[in-house]
Amino acid sequence: MNGIVAYLKAINGIGKYRLLKYFLFSGIISFIIAGAVSTASVYLGDSLGDWIQGIYPWDVGSGIIGQITDWTSGIVIFVLGLFSLKYLLLIVVSPIMSYMSESIERQMNEDYEAPSFSISSLLSDLMRSIRINVRNLSKELLITLVLLIIGFFPGAAMVTTPLIFLVQAYYAGFGILDYWMERHYRVGDSIDYVRDHRLDAVGLGAVYLGLLLVPFLGAVIAPVLGATAATIYGVENDEY
Repeated sequence: MNGIVAYLKAINGIGKYRLLKYFLFSGIISFIIAGAVSTASVYLGDSLGDWIQGIYPWDVGSGIIGQITDWTSGIVIFVLGLFSLKYLLLIVVSPIMSYMSESIERQMNEDYEAPSFSISSLLSDLMRSIRINVRNLSKELLITLVLLIIGFFPGAAMVTTPLIFLVQAYYAGFGILDYWMERHYRVGDSIDYVRDHRLDAVGLGAVYLGLLLVPFLGAVIAPVLGATAATIYGVENDEY
């Protein structure tokens, strides 16, 4: 609940932390990315369903097979689309969200001193981002693929679908928390921090993914509210 409640504080802080300009900057980028991913998902979902049904060689049971393929292909494309959208947004808008996160922390904590900008620190942050995202991407992809394969068994999708969402929520929470953690923790310490606060990370990530599902506005508001909520949570629960 701590992760979820942080979003209520983020909404209340829109005016306090002067977040409207970030909605504009990240919103334009996010809207373009979300539109491209959504269009590709619809096209690929229809194609995948037709392909799977086409390889079934018999007429008997073709109707049932068609329903199953429509269901499973829809789940697969939905998961992959959400998976792609989440990581693309986390990566592409990261410079804006990192700057916003730092600004929020300065306003929340008067004793906080932001690190000075330098080319070396910029390159260091870039390498950190690549390292964490590659790690999270590989782990999440492996777990998701296993659950997707299990989901092809009749009835299993009812169990694997919410499990896939929880896995995605955990790594989404990790991603938005890192906008704050990158200023305070090394990579290994960040991993330990998220593990120690795994349920709160799931809460942060679940709301973030839920916001992404809102038509049109989701991709615009999710990055800003997610990064704000994660920063507020991090500052209020800091252990550094």
